[in-house]
Amino acid sequence: MKRFLKFLKWILILLIVAVLGLYITGYGYILKGIWVVYLHGHTTAYIDDFEFFETEKIPASTHPQPWPIHKKYNTVEPTQALSKMNDTLGTVAFLIIKNDSIWFEKYFDGFGKNSQTNSFSMAKSITSALLGKAINDGYIKSLDQPVGDFYPQYSGSGMTVGDPSAMASGLNWDESYFNPFGMTARAYYDDDLAKTILKLKVVDTPGVRFKYLSGNT
Repeated sequence: MKRFLKFLKWILILLIVAVLGLYITGYGYILKGIWVVYLHGHTTAYIDDFEFFETEKIPASTHPQPWPIHKKYNTVEPTQALSKMNDTLGTVAFLIIKNDSIWFEKYFDGFGKNSQTNSFSMAKSITSALLGKAINDGYIKSLDQPVGDFYPQYSGSGMTVGDPSAMASGLNWDESYFNPFGMTARAYYDDDLAKTILKLKVVDTPGVRFKYLSGNT
């Protein structure tokens, strides 16, 4: 019994030292990642982990414009190959828009049209749309305006505001989803996203080569 208690004592000491070490070295966000991911039965971020993050409600439009329903809505069954692909990918929502209306939609695993999930990289399209709106409203001159006009640390880098949206920023972002010490995990679980992003360096010539980087947008 004494050996067991001694063992538990050392385990507790090691855990305390590990936690302190993570905070001291700037990796305290990993503890949140462990709680959100591993202690809820996952190995990486998932579509309904939004409940563990701070959110801000955006009021719905007072004049919504719902998608029209196509006259042949859901009249065609998915092919066997498509159904197999959705099953393999773990798809929970599949939607086809034809011209200007919803032609087909189907949901899986208990999800439905009113389910709330993370947007993940779908938000990139919204960000790019907002960039266009900011240009249209005069807040940004054009896609060719230097990022350095807004963040001096990028002055002289050659990166324009259009480059990140086009996935051609040249930034040294590491696109790793399973490395808890990587910048992708830090950006997802840390509380100061701006600090993480603004530490990035331009290492390749911007506007030349397409390279998908989560941190661009």
